[in-house]
Amino acid sequence: MVDLIWKMGGQAGEGAMVTGRTLGKTFTRGGLNVIGYPEYPSLIRGGHNTYQIRVSDAAINSPLQKIDVVVALNKEGVYFHHANLKDGGALVYDEAIDISKYPIRADIRKCPMPFSKIVAELKALPQMKNTIALGATLALIDYPFEKLESVLADEFRRKGDEIIKQNISVAKAGYDHAKAHFDCGTFKVKVKPVSDKRKILIGGNEAVGMGAIKAGLKLFASYPMTPASTLMHYIAEKEHEFGIVMKHTEDEIAAMNYTVGAGFAGVRAMCSTSGGGFSLKVEAIGLAAESESPVVVYLAQRVGPSTGMPTWTEQADLRFAVHASQGEFLRVILAPGDVNESFALAWKAFNIAEKYQIPVIIMSDKFLGESHFSTDRFDESQVRIERGKIAKNLKPLPQGGRFKRYLLTKDGVSPRPLPGEPNGMHVSSSYEHDETGFSSENFQMRAKMVDKRARKIKQLLAEDIEPPTIHGESMPQSDITIICWGSQKLPALDSLPILKANGIKANVIHFGFVYPLDAKKVKTLLKSANRTVVVENNSTGQFAGILREYVGFKPNFKMLKYDGRQFFPEQIAEEVKKLHDAGWKGKREIRVVEKEDVEYYYPGHYQI
Repeated sequence: MVDLIWKMGGQAGEGAMVTGRTLGKTFTRGGLNVIGYPEYPSLIRGGHNTYQIRVSDAAINSPLQKIDVVVALNKEGVYFHHANLKDGGALVYDEAIDISKYPIRADIRKCPMPFSKIVAELKALPQMKNTIALGATLALIDYPFEKLESVLADEFRRKGDEIIKQNISVAKAGYDHAKAHFDCGTFKVKVKPVSDKRKILIGGNEAVGMGAIKAGLKLFASYPMTPASTLMHYIAEKEHEFGIVMKHTEDEIAAMNYTVGAGFAGVRAMCSTSGGGFSLKVEAIGLAAESESPVVVYLAQRVGPSTGMPTWTEQADLRFAVHASQGEFLRVILAPGDVNESFALAWKAFNIAEKYQIPVIIMSDKFLGESHFSTDRFDESQVRIERGKIAKNLKPLPQGGRFKRYLLTKDGVSPRPLPGEPNGMHVSSSYEHDETGFSSENFQMRAKMVDKRARKIKQLLAEDIEPPTIHGESMPQSDITIICWGSQKLPALDSLPILKANGIKANVIHFGFVYPLDAKKVKTLLKSANRTVVVENNSTGQFAGILREYVGFKPNFKMLKYDGRQFFPEQIAEEVKKLHDAGWKGKREIRVVEKEDVEYYYPGHYQI
């Protein structure tokens, strides 16, 4: 089995991200499975950026902690990452960096590269040293250089043949230098193509965008906010191709109101943001609920509260989303666990929003949203469009009559005529109302409207809320069941083989439909587990609290992490093994913090 971990580190603006994605595409052209994982501080220039590539010929889900090859574009790249190299790993670095002052282990293969010399000899641009490093990487692992050539040709086609030629030349120079000087034949990790079938390499945010477009998205309103911004960028690139209005609004409040207005008008509409922007949207989410206008909101979580750590990840907005806006009303929260679910839950979100005339919130986070994953083409054959009770061909109203837009129906869903539908004119506002939509403060009518909107949940649970998925060992055979939601599915899945190697039978239950829950079915499923641990990227166990409140289920253990990084598979496996070795009598609440005492925001702290 091949499982290579490669990481590039350098200053913001040096191109670590672009270079990492280029390498990822190079591997996908050999039919391999790839994960691209970026880390960066909230700086345009300065600080320290990294991009990790994990490539395997087997199924993989998550980045790992230990690295086979580190490419250091500056001294910070050496300082921050050399200790994470595996035994016999390689450090590829600019020969201008004096590495003698760093305690680099003797087993690490040191590969100094003459970046400046190669650039000067080939009269190339200084920033092309990244491409030189790519060539050297392929030489070390014995991967066909031709795969990189084809990617570079595609990546730089818009810039002309001369730029393509320069990039290929400097990459080949890096490849040749490594072959001549680094005894590449003895490097422990080799990567070979497994097929000519090309996979796509896509981020979680872009996958959501694809699903939304497939669902018939026609208006996307947004104000840029990390880590949701790449969804906005993706829709902006596709707006003309698919006839979408992409509105870059003046603020988050406007974006939400655009979305509510478009939903009322019968347009499939969506907005996107992170926690701070979502805070500004909550009043208009209440407007959507009161007016029963279908809307889809994409919430990509980051560290809070307030500005928090804008470019790092967390799962701490769940309770906020469940209770966003004043009053009580039904909303659905979906939390994809991978890019395929990001695509699928996006198109399903629009169906649920229109079928039940409610807000639907898709919750992701920086980890899933901005990481890149190889996959085959998404299964579009499953996509279907359900628009719910769109009222058409209405009978003429009696003189003085009013259309009952909010008719008190048995299932709670009222007929919804779109603006301009003959005989369907009605009032829709933020006020409580009677069946016609006219404002009402009648006590009995108020109670009837609250009950009508709440009745939607019965059909919703029966027809549209999907059960959690089970991965790994069967429930009776498993020593412990790992319960997770959203993106933490990825490290949880990759912890399973580590646990198995340690003689521990485990499985994963993943919730993609997070709220509301079918209490009876979920409780029956979870009660069949021998032992359970809820794994969450927050400090209070918010989903564990949801399970306790709405299902009446209390897990045996909670494993929480909230330092700005998601869980890594090794961390989950390590903590579960501790519980196993202690006879499952360890602490009921486990808090995991990174062992690395590093800060990418201001490397000057370390006097490197």
